[in-house]
Amino acid sequence: MTLNDLGQAGIHFDPDCLSRHQLLPDPALDPHLHAHVARVALLAESKGRVWNMHHARFCPQCLAEDPTWQASWEIYFLDVCPKHGVWMVDQCGSCGQPLKWKRDSLLRCQCGSDLREETSGPAPDNLRRLAAILEDKLLHWPEGEAPAPLSHLDADQTQRLIRFLGTHMDPMANPRPLKLRNSGRLEGSWPVSTLAAEIIFRWPEGFHQALNQLQANSSGEKKGLRDTFQHAYTYLYKGFKEAGFSDVRKAFEEWITVHWKGGVAGRNRRLPEMIQKNAQWIPGTVAAHELGISLKQLRRLITEGNVEWEEFLSTAGRKFLMVRRDQLVQIQEQLSGEITMEKAMEMLGLGKVRMQRLLTLLFPSARRIWDKEHLPWRIPRGEVEALLEVVTDLPVLTIAEEHQVSLGYVLKFWHWTGDEILALVEAVKAGTLKPQAFQDGARGITRWIFDIAQLRALQQRLNSGRSNWVSIPEMARILGVKQQVAYWLTHHGFVHAERLGCLKNLGSRVSREELERFQQNHVLGKEIAEILGCSSKKMSLMLAEQGIYPLRGEGPTPCRMLIYTRDSEVQRFLVQVTGSDPREFRLVGFLGSAVNIQ
Repeated sequence: MTLNDLGQAGIHFDPDCLSRHQLLPDPALDPHLHAHVARVALLAESKGRVWNMHHARFCPQCLAEDPTWQASWEIYFLDVCPKHGVWMVDQCGSCGQPLKWKRDSLLRCQCGSDLREETSGPAPDNLRRLAAILEDKLLHWPEGEAPAPLSHLDADQTQRLIRFLGTHMDPMANPRPLKLRNSGRLEGSWPVSTLAAEIIFRWPEGFHQALNQLQANSSGEKKGLRDTFQHAYTYLYKGFKEAGFSDVRKAFEEWITVHWKGGVAGRNRRLPEMIQKNAQWIPGTVAAHELGISLKQLRRLITEGNVEWEEFLSTAGRKFLMVRRDQLVQIQEQLSGEITMEKAMEMLGLGKVRMQRLLTLLFPSARRIWDKEHLPWRIPRGEVEALLEVVTDLPVLTIAEEHQVSLGYVLKFWHWTGDEILALVEAVKAGTLKPQAFQDGARGITRWIFDIAQLRALQQRLNSGRSNWVSIPEMARILGVKQQVAYWLTHHGFVHAERLGCLKNLGSRVSREELERFQQNHVLGKEIAEILGCSSKKMSLMLAEQGIYPLRGEGPTPCRMLIYTRDSEVQRFLVQVTGSDPREFRLVGFLGSAVNIQ
């Protein structure tokens, strides 16, 4: 009899109806059966989408053991027998046709073959475990240890999650993957249930791995969450509204925090604010701001392998740089206890130009980030604070007396050199020169107020003692080179420099005799280029072909100016190129005197 025939006879699947027709025993004899029928009847009425109404499937081994058609076989995504671990069967092995409900016998196909004789192969264990959970939820049996995403879901919700994970997490899925064709047929459902089972029983790692794969498919393109995951992202919050899906949303939000490289906009109201604050991937502009560096300097860190990055190209052709926040934390930890030059300027009350001239003199431990030339300075905070604490508990004056002057005034109007400022600071540290008050409204060391006579006496002592000595900036001016070149020469030992002052690492000075020695033994490349009548670059190439090279240091940083040793090789080269008498080659020395190259 068909369902229509039963309906016309007034029989339908309901405990009361079946009892009236004596198709159920007395409730007192089998209360569990009545409870089961009542539960299945309620599901049939209220959760019609749970049931696979169009396609029949079965387990041959179960049917051979007990010729009873089980209710759990008739729900979607139960593709494996939970008891025997074999694939369900939905087509006849003899005629090859799908099994139909309109057949003469429950145990035989419409072609007459015995369904109990069918064979089926073993299925993946994770899929068997998923089928067992589905059956338990349908029959309301005590469940085993269900994975986190299934622990609070009923049969209908479990099927919805299986459909979601098995379709949306498939990188090859169509744009609307939930629209499954023939989902009741085994050939249509097993790929979905298999993928879902692998994700569920490796939760949340399996879910995160699937999301990583979907994100990798859009690598190089600037896409938001909706464009990357399409309907999967929307369905997570609109389709899974029930509280039982909280584990799924939580796992997705954890993935967003750690792995999402596209950035989270502040206007996204679906995601909690904490995700936006704790997201590991942040825009490059935000990262540069947190580190206190420019975006260009951040890209240098990236090229050196210090920061993991991802760059996307939008449809308009704009580039978007994303970096990992946790690696920025590591960088900031390396820089802990240090401050930027801008912060030191603020604390000391110095301007940028003055700070650049005094930085290495006042704070010899200052360094550039990772010792790279173009990266920002980092200064030990303790050294800056120690300098500020040298002088304390002085009266504060709004206007200095006539015989007094503040250090800020000296820096602005007296035009003291870096060595004079350094000597003043050193004298204050040593206690030989003491400020008399603080200037109201000034900051840092610029608020120190001194007696004018004491400052003039200090300057006179420095000038009298410097007749045969020059500072490195003065050396650079005398030689006609940049200060960086002068510091490079002293650092690599081409010019011997003496430490200045009684405290360690506080500046250097160079004797005039040492400058004369250097001038007699070296020549600027530009002077040789003038003799040859060519550019300095061409001159250096010509000398390199003869095995003559400019001064080189031991470190990786080269000198920014071409300087050669005066020797017979240079003389021979000039004679060979110009054909002139070597006595005619009189080069202007660094100190202004004419020197014969011989």
